Amino acid sequence: MDLKSELVERLCAEFPGNEDKIRDIISGYAISKESEQMRSNLKKRVASFLAAKKIDGLSAKTLKNYRDMLGQFIVQVDKHVARISTDDIRGYIGFLAERGLKDSSIQTHINCLRSFFSWLDVEDIIRKNPMRKIKSLKFDRMRSRRPLSPEELEQLRDGCQTYKQKALIEFLVSSGCRLGEIVGLRVDQVDWQSRSVVVTGKGDKDRTVYFSVRAKMMLKSYLAQRKVGHALFASSRTPYDAMGAAAIQKLVRQIGVQAHEPRRIHPHILRHTFASNAVNGGMKIATIQQLLGHSDPKTTCIYAEMSPKAVQYEYEQIIA
Repeated sequence: MDLKSELVERLCAEFPGNEDKIRDIISGYAISKESEQMRSNLKKRVASFLAAKKIDGLSAKTLKNYRDMLGQFIVQVDKHVARISTDDIRGYIGFLAERGLKDSSIQTHINCLRSFFSWLDVEDIIRKNPMRKIKSLKFDRMRSRRPLSPEELEQLRDGCQTYKQKALIEFLVSSGCRLGEIVGLRVDQVDWQSRSVVVTGKGDKDRTVYFSVRAKMMLKSYLAQRKVGHALFASSRTPYDAMGAAAIQKLVRQIGVQAHEPRRIHPHILRHTFASNAVNGGMKIATIQQLLGHSDPKTTCIYAEMSPKAVQYEYEQIIA
């Protein structure tokens, strides 16, 4: 059955009693094989979107994340972009939930799709944005990013078994660095006198971060012990290259297991802990924003959780 006959049959079945009128109307139209192409141009549009975002200056890491997430979307919803509906998006979100993804991870996928379809809309590739009716998930960001308490941090420190592990934990929790910012750092970049180092953050922006006296002691002990490699955190195997992001994540997770911490510990928790400790210590939000490399102070406020005791102290000082 050709495409035209198939269309006539479907319309007749959908609107019984109008068969002659439907056949008369359709007879005046030519339906070519181009209609088959409407079934899938998603891969092509995703490739164009990624190319456009690369030109816009998105980082290689963000582009990779977009590519991976949109690749998963293509597998589940391989249709022409003009035919992707809000129901298709909802079905995909349901699929992600069935896979056991956390709400925060699902929200990241939603944000990616929102960016993609907004671009299609702006480029006039689609007439209607299917993400318009998709709302962001409601979940407790503060709980999902809960920093380590002083007791948990001490427990994590007790779980460290080598100077390398101690140096890594102390550097992360006292500098507030992102994982990607410490990958590739060299020993010769460190200013030991001021206990500082220049890192490259999001948007390829450089900033100076600082680390504690305790971190300096652990780093010095670690470097004296290994005596090889130019990286600040180097692989234990020849040729002693810099540890990659996955290796650092694995080591931090291992330390959490050694410390019998019930939560899965990752470098970002230590970044949150740094921000929380800074707020509770009285540091100004503007200063914390600078140290964390945030362009928006609202982001800093999400990271920086103030303890109830600190809130009470501030109240007593100003109001009571």
